[in-house]
Amino acid sequence: MHKKRAIFLSIANVAILLAIFVGIISTVRAADRSRDYIVAVEPQKSDAVRMIEAYERLSSQYLTLVQQNLAQMAAADRDILNKLTAIENKLDALSKRLARLETPSSAPRNQPPTP
Repeated sequence: MHKKRAIFLSIANVAILLAIFVGIISTVRAADRSRDYIVAVEPQKSDAVRMIEAYERLSSQYLTLVQQNLAQMAAADRDILNKLTAIENKLDALSKRLARLETPSSAPRNQPPTP
């Protein structure tokens, strides 16, 4: 009788373990079926949108180029203006010098003696 009871307990333990195993497997399968997947795809840009963005980049680069060239021209103009001012100052100094040389002094030079 003791042997029958041991066999009965081992069969009951195997049945309980089998029931637990089946329950776990069914839970896992049910969880796999109920999963929701979210797939996010970015909206694709149309050709017109890409063309507009390229035009905006191109116009921005062109504006930067124009601004740089205007700044270089302004610097060159300042240099030319400074050189012209220096030349004008030198010409003024020369004209003053010539004016002093041309004014008659109190005793004329190299005049023949009067008889």
